[in-house]
Amino acid sequence: MPDTPPLPPLEMRALVGQTDPQVFDNPSGTPIYVHFGLPLEAYDAVFDFGCGCGRQARQLLLQSPRPHRYVGIDVHEGMIDWCRKNLTPVDPHFQFRHHDVYSPTYAPGNSRTPTRAFPVESGAFTLVLAHSVFTHLHQAQSEYYLQEVARILRPDGLAFTSWFFFERASCPFLDKSQHTLFVNELDPTQAVLYDREWLIGAVRRAGLSVWRTEPPAIPGHQWMVFLAPRSADAVDRFPLGEQGAEWLSGATARPMASPRDAATAVGPKPRW
Repeated sequence: MPDTPPLPPLEMRALVGQTDPQVFDNPSGTPIYVHFGLPLEAYDAVFDFGCGCGRQARQLLLQSPRPHRYVGIDVHEGMIDWCRKNLTPVDPHFQFRHHDVYSPTYAPGNSRTPTRAFPVESGAFTLVLAHSVFTHLHQAQSEYYLQEVARILRPDGLAFTSWFFFERASCPFLDKSQHTLFVNELDPTQAVLYDREWLIGAVRRAGLSVWRTEPPAIPGHQWMVFLAPRSADAVDRFPLGEQGAEWLSGATARPMASPRDAATAVGPKPRW
Protein backbone atom coordinates (compact mmCIF):
# COMPACT_ATOMS: atom_id res chain seq x y z
CA MET A 1 0.00 0.00 0.00
CA PRO A 2 1.57 3.35 -1.00
CA ASP A 3 2.40 5.87 1.75
CA THR A 4 2.37 9.01 -0.42
CA PRO A 5 -0.72 9.84 -2.49
CA PRO A 6 -0.01 10.38 -6.20
CA LEU A 7 -0.64 13.77 -7.78
CA PRO A 8 -3.69 14.10 -10.06
CA PRO A 9 -2.86 14.43 -13.78
CA LEU A 10 -2.41 17.93 -15.16
CA GLU A 11 -5.61 17.88 -17.23
CA MET A 12 -7.71 17.13 -14.14
CA ARG A 13 -5.97 19.79 -12.09
CA ALA A 14 -6.65 22.29 -14.88
CA LEU A 15 -10.33 21.36 -14.88
CA VAL A 16 -10.70 22.30 -11.22
CA GLY A 17 -8.74 25.52 -11.74
CA GLN A 18 -5.59 24.69 -9.76
CA THR A 19 -2.55 23.20 -11.51
CA ASP A 20 0.31 24.04 -9.14
CA PRO A 21 1.35 20.80 -7.35
CA GLN A 22 1.87 22.77 -4.13
CA VAL A 23 -1.88 23.47 -3.99
CA PHE A 24 -2.45 19.72 -3.68
CA ASP A 25 0.35 19.13 -1.19
CA ASN A 26 0.69 19.26 2.59
CA PRO A 27 4.33 18.42 3.37
CA SER A 28 4.16 19.73 6.94
CA GLY A 29 1.16 17.57 7.83
CA THR A 30 -0.60 20.61 9.32
CA PRO A 31 -4.42 20.41 9.59
CA ILE A 32 -5.63 22.15 6.45
CA TYR A 33 -7.77 24.80 8.19
CA VAL A 34 -5.58 25.42 11.24
CA HIS A 35 -5.39 29.15 10.40
CA PHE A 36 -9.16 29.41 10.86
CA GLY A 37 -9.05 28.01 14.36
CA LEU A 38 -10.87 24.74 13.71
CA PRO A 39 -10.44 22.28 16.60
CA LEU A 40 -8.67 19.02 15.81
CA GLU A 41 -11.89 17.16 16.57
CA ALA A 42 -13.43 18.73 13.47
CA TYR A 43 -11.33 16.50 11.22
CA ASP A 44 -12.64 13.20 12.59
CA ALA A 45 -15.22 12.55 9.84
CA VAL A 46 -15.08 14.67 6.69
CA PHE A 47 -17.64 14.93 3.88
CA ASP A 48 -16.27 16.67 0.78
CA PHE A 49 -19.06 18.05 -1.42
CA GLY A 50 -17.45 18.67 -4.81
CA CYS A 51 -14.17 16.86 -4.16
CA GLY A 52 -12.97 17.14 -7.77
CA CYS A 53 -9.76 15.21 -8.36
CA GLY A 54 -8.95 15.08 -4.66
CA ARG A 55 -7.12 18.31 -3.84
CA GLN A 56 -8.35 18.49 -0.26
CA ALA A 57 -8.52 14.70 0.06
CA ARG A 58 -4.81 14.51 -0.75
CA GLN A 59 -4.02 17.24 1.78
CA LEU A 60 -6.08 15.44 4.42
CA LEU A 61 -4.30 12.15 3.70
CA LEU A 62 -1.02 13.92 4.45
CA GLN A 63 -2.15 15.80 7.56
CA SER A 64 -1.84 14.71 11.17
CA PRO A 65 -4.25 13.68 12.48
CA ARG A 66 -5.71 12.06 9.40
CA PRO A 67 -9.54 11.84 9.35
CA HIS A 68 -10.91 8.49 10.51
CA ARG A 69 -13.53 8.75 7.77
CA TYR A 70 -13.71 10.71 4.53
CA VAL A 71 -16.40 10.65 1.83
CA GLY A 72 -15.94 12.73 -1.30
CA ILE A 73 -18.57 13.24 -4.01
CA ASP A 74 -18.38 15.01 -7.35
CA VAL A 75 -20.40 15.35 -10.56
CA HIS A 76 -17.36 14.43 -12.70
CA GLU A 77 -17.29 10.64 -12.90
CA GLY A 78 -13.79 10.52 -14.40
CA MET A 79 -12.26 12.36 -11.46
CA ILE A 80 -14.12 10.14 -9.00
CA ASP A 81 -12.71 7.07 -10.78
CA TRP A 82 -9.20 8.53 -10.55
CA CYS A 83 -9.59 9.18 -6.82
CA ARG A 84 -10.88 5.65 -6.21
CA LYS A 85 -7.93 4.12 -8.04
CA ASN A 86 -5.24 6.38 -6.64
CA LEU A 87 -6.28 7.78 -3.26
CA THR A 88 -8.43 5.07 -1.67
CA PRO A 89 -5.51 2.57 -1.80
CA VAL A 90 -3.54 4.95 0.44
CA ASP A 91 -6.29 4.74 3.07
CA PRO A 92 -9.44 2.60 2.58
CA HIS A 93 -11.34 4.93 4.92
CA PHE A 94 -11.23 7.53 2.12
CA GLN A 95 -14.18 6.78 -0.16
CA PHE A 96 -15.33 8.55 -3.35
CA ARG A 97 -18.76 8.49 -4.99
CA HIS A 98 -20.13 9.90 -8.22
CA HIS A 99 -22.87 12.50 -7.62
CA ASP A 100 -25.09 12.00 -10.65
CA VAL A 101 -26.70 15.42 -11.09
CA TYR A 102 -26.70 17.62 -14.15
CA SER A 103 -23.87 20.08 -14.75
CA PRO A 104 -23.76 21.59 -18.27
CA THR A 105 -20.06 22.39 -18.10
CA TYR A 106 -18.54 19.78 -15.81
CA ALA A 107 -20.79 16.76 -16.38
CA PRO A 108 -23.04 17.17 -19.45
CA GLY A 109 -23.51 13.39 -19.66
CA ASN A 110 -25.03 13.11 -16.20
CA SER A 111 -28.72 12.66 -15.53
CA ARG A 112 -30.88 15.80 -15.72
CA THR A 113 -31.63 15.61 -12.00
CA PRO A 114 -30.86 19.04 -10.46
CA THR A 115 -30.33 17.78 -6.89
CA ARG A 116 -29.73 14.48 -5.16
CA ALA A 117 -29.44 13.64 -1.46
CA PHE A 118 -25.97 13.13 -0.08
CA PRO A 119 -25.31 9.35 -0.06
CA VAL A 120 -24.55 9.22 3.67
CA GLU A 121 -26.44 8.90 6.94
CA SER A 122 -27.68 11.83 9.02
CA GLY A 123 -25.64 13.35 11.84
CA ALA A 124 -22.45 11.53 10.86
CA PHE A 125 -19.85 14.19 9.98
CA THR A 126 -17.76 16.62 11.99
CA LEU A 127 -16.69 18.64 8.94
CA VAL A 128 -18.40 19.27 5.60
CA LEU A 129 -16.32 20.85 2.84
CA ALA A 130 -18.00 22.74 0.00
CA HIS A 131 -15.18 24.70 -1.59
CA SER A 132 -16.24 26.47 -4.80
CA VAL A 133 -19.55 24.58 -4.97
CA PHE A 134 -22.30 27.03 -4.04
CA THR A 135 -20.66 29.45 -6.47
CA HIS A 136 -21.91 27.12 -9.24
CA LEU A 137 -25.45 26.36 -8.06
CA HIS A 138 -28.84 27.90 -8.75
CA GLN A 139 -30.76 29.31 -5.79
CA ALA A 140 -33.08 26.32 -5.40
CA GLN A 141 -30.11 23.95 -5.49
CA SER A 142 -28.28 25.96 -2.85
CA GLU A 143 -31.32 25.92 -0.58
CA TYR A 144 -31.60 22.15 -0.99
CA TYR A 145 -27.92 21.48 -0.28
CA LEU A 146 -27.80 23.77 2.75
CA GLN A 147 -30.50 21.53 4.21
CA GLU A 148 -28.42 18.47 3.30
CA VAL A 149 -25.40 20.00 5.05
CA ALA A 150 -27.53 20.50 8.16
CA ARG A 151 -28.79 16.92 7.93
CA ILE A 152 -25.40 15.21 7.88
CA LEU A 153 -23.56 17.40 10.42
CA ARG A 154 -23.06 16.19 13.96
CA PRO A 155 -24.34 18.58 16.66
CA ASP A 156 -20.77 19.88 17.15
CA GLY A 157 -19.88 19.80 13.44
CA LEU A 158 -18.79 22.60 11.12
CA ALA A 159 -19.14 23.22 7.40
CA PHE A 160 -16.77 25.19 5.19
CA THR A 161 -18.57 26.92 2.31
CA SER A 162 -17.54 29.59 -0.20
CA TRP A 163 -19.69 32.18 -1.96
CA PHE A 164 -19.68 35.18 -4.30
CA PHE A 165 -21.68 38.04 -2.77
CA PHE A 166 -23.29 41.19 -4.12
CA GLU A 167 -25.62 43.76 -2.60
CA ARG A 168 -29.16 43.30 -3.90
CA ALA A 169 -29.96 46.91 -3.01
CA SER A 170 -27.59 47.97 -5.78
CA CYS A 171 -29.78 46.13 -8.32
CA PRO A 172 -33.25 47.68 -7.84
CA PHE A 173 -34.53 46.02 -11.02
CA LEU A 174 -34.50 42.61 -9.31
CA ASP A 175 -37.85 41.20 -8.24
CA LYS A 176 -38.24 40.51 -4.52
CA SER A 177 -37.89 36.78 -5.21
CA GLN A 178 -34.63 37.19 -7.17
CA HIS A 179 -31.40 36.99 -5.22
CA THR A 180 -28.76 35.86 -7.74
CA LEU A 181 -26.68 37.21 -10.61
CA PHE A 182 -24.97 35.15 -13.34
CA VAL A 183 -21.96 35.77 -15.60
CA ASN A 184 -22.38 33.28 -18.45
CA GLU A 185 -25.45 33.13 -20.68
CA LEU A 186 -24.69 29.62 -22.01
CA ASP A 187 -24.14 28.09 -18.58
CA PRO A 188 -25.34 30.39 -15.78
CA THR A 189 -23.70 28.16 -13.16
CA GLN A 190 -20.20 29.11 -14.36
CA ALA A 191 -20.34 31.65 -11.54
CA VAL A 192 -23.32 32.57 -9.36
CA LEU A 193 -23.39 35.66 -7.13
CA TYR A 194 -25.73 35.72 -4.12
CA ASP A 195 -27.25 38.51 -2.09
CA ARG A 196 -25.97 38.41 1.50
CA GLU A 197 -29.41 38.97 3.00
CA TRP A 198 -30.68 35.94 1.10
CA LEU A 199 -27.86 33.75 2.37
CA ILE A 200 -28.34 34.49 6.05
CA GLY A 201 -32.05 33.76 5.67
CA ALA A 202 -31.39 30.49 3.83
CA VAL A 203 -28.85 29.44 6.45
CA ARG A 204 -31.35 30.02 9.25
CA ARG A 205 -34.16 28.23 7.41
CA ALA A 206 -31.88 25.22 6.96
CA GLY A 207 -31.28 25.02 10.71
CA LEU A 208 -27.73 26.36 10.53
CA SER A 209 -25.84 29.33 11.94
CA VAL A 210 -22.72 31.21 10.82
CA TRP A 211 -19.76 30.23 13.01
CA ARG A 212 -17.24 32.44 11.23
CA THR A 213 -16.92 34.56 8.08
CA GLU A 214 -13.76 35.49 6.17
CA PRO A 215 -13.82 38.05 3.34
CA PRO A 216 -11.82 37.36 0.16
CA ALA A 217 -8.23 38.46 -0.33
CA ILE A 218 -9.40 40.36 -3.42
CA PRO A 219 -12.72 42.26 -3.20
CA GLY A 220 -15.46 40.51 -5.14
CA HIS A 221 -13.86 37.06 -4.98
CA GLN A 222 -14.98 34.10 -2.89
CA TRP A 223 -15.98 34.62 0.73
CA MET A 224 -15.44 31.79 3.21
CA VAL A 225 -18.41 31.11 5.47
CA PHE A 226 -18.23 28.46 8.18
CA LEU A 227 -21.59 27.04 9.24
CA ALA A 228 -22.70 25.10 12.31
CA PRO A 229 -25.95 23.45 13.46
CA ARG A 230 -28.20 26.14 14.85
CA SER A 231 -28.73 26.33 18.61
CA ALA A 232 -31.21 28.37 20.62
CA ASP A 233 -28.53 30.92 21.55
CA ALA A 234 -26.77 31.02 18.16
CA VAL A 235 -25.12 34.28 17.09
CA ASP A 236 -24.48 34.62 13.36
CA ARG A 237 -21.00 36.04 12.78
CA PHE A 238 -21.84 37.42 9.38
CA PRO A 239 -21.55 41.03 8.18
CA LEU A 240 -24.58 42.82 6.74
CA GLY A 241 -25.36 46.34 5.57
CA GLU A 242 -22.30 48.59 5.52
CA GLN A 243 -20.27 46.07 7.51
CA GLY A 244 -18.05 44.21 5.05
CA ALA A 245 -19.61 45.96 2.05
CA GLU A 246 -16.19 46.97 0.71
CA TRP A 247 -15.43 43.29 -0.03
CA LEU A 248 -18.52 42.62 -2.17
CA SER A 249 -18.84 42.43 -5.95
CA GLY A 250 -20.11 45.57 -7.70
CA ALA A 251 -21.54 48.75 -6.22
CA THR A 252 -22.03 48.81 -2.44
CA ALA A 253 -22.60 51.22 0.41
CA ARG A 254 -18.81 51.58 0.84
CA PRO A 255 -15.87 52.04 -1.56
CA MET A 256 -14.15 48.84 -2.66
CA ALA A 257 -11.33 47.70 -0.37
CA SER A 258 -7.71 47.31 -1.43
CA PRO A 259 -6.62 43.70 -2.06
CA ARG A 260 -4.84 42.03 0.83
CA ASP A 261 -2.24 39.28 0.89
CA ALA A 262 -4.16 36.18 1.94
CA ALA A 263 -1.00 34.16 2.60
CA THR A 264 0.74 36.62 4.91
CA ALA A 265 -2.34 38.53 6.14
CA VAL A 266 -0.79 41.85 5.13
CA GLY A 267 -3.29 44.66 5.12
CA PRO A 268 -6.70 44.92 6.75
CA LYS A 269 -8.23 41.56 7.53
CA PRO A 270 -11.71 41.94 8.95
CA ARG A 271 -13.11 38.90 10.73
CA TRP A 272 -16.57 38.05 11.95
